Amino acid sequence: MDNISHSLAGWALSRAAGPSRPPGTTLALILASNLPDIDIVLGVRSDAAYLLFHRGLTHSLIGLVLLPLALATGLWWGYGRRTRFGWLVLVCTCGVALHLLYDLVTPWGTMLLYPFSAERYALDWLFIVDFVTWALPIAALLASRWRPARARVAVGAWLVALAAYGASAAIVHRSASAAVAVAERASGRGVAERYVFPRLGAPFRWNGLAVAPFEASEPRISLYRVHGLPPETTPAGRVERGFDDPWVAAALATRSGQAYLWWARVPVATTARAQGEVTVTIRDLRYSRTLVPTVETWTPFAIRFRFEEPTGQLIDVKW
Repeated sequence: MDNISHSLAGWALSRAAGPSRPPGTTLALILASNLPDIDIVLGVRSDAAYLLFHRGLTHSLIGLVLLPLALATGLWWGYGRRTRFGWLVLVCTCGVALHLLYDLVTPWGTMLLYPFSAERYALDWLFIVDFVTWALPIAALLASRWRPARARVAVGAWLVALAAYGASAAIVHRSASAAVAVAERASGRGVAERYVFPRLGAPFRWNGLAVAPFEASEPRISLYRVHGLPPETTPAGRVERGFDDPWVAAALATRSGQAYLWWARVPVATTARAQGEVTVTIRDLRYSRTLVPTVETWTPFAIRFRFEEPTGQLIDVKW
């Protein structure tokens, strides 16, 4: 989730400790709720490093152990040892754990078992920016400020509402996935893979993808808009995978191409020629403008390869 959601969650959770909470409790929970995203420093090295390793070690079960200990140690020292170290470890662990749970329900993917496994786990229930996850903790904070003596009740109600929202998103997501499969088969096409990704700022509205079996003719990927309860599908076009092009094959054979394929969920490729050069663009339909309404020229998280057309030599790669 976005850092506004993480910060509000940590702030609201701190109210469960009551008005006489130990010094540093609120700060500990807000910092801990954002701490796994410290891996943003990977972006200083390169865009590729951030894209490939964001939500790696700091978002893993090992990070769930190490990060709270490190943060609690710093706060314990910073507050002059006025707050029990064990308490700080507890609240920091709660903050980091909440961060991991928030990220797990989004489409990006979280490497929970890193470094033992680089598999990304993603439930695809909520978009990275979800306004409901802003509104619920804000309501809890306002209620706890209005009636401080009932702060724990307000926090409890927020957590119950959050769990109910997540559970309902999971149920609707499953129904939306089934609706995409039904719509695709009704069109006379088989379904090898299907995906349903949440849309920006639109709870219970989805972008569906149905990928036809390998032996099917191009274009193999059907796009759907999914909305309503129960979910209904609206066709939104079809796109080619584009991997049969020899220039795309050359790009995918590179180390960067293989790394991008590892990260992407539904990669597609296009080629363009200009002034003796061939540009291969590979993008992931999770975040392409095809699925996220935005300006026509925006293609987020894409990778581009430039080749010399006469020689086939790779000129450069840009993430």
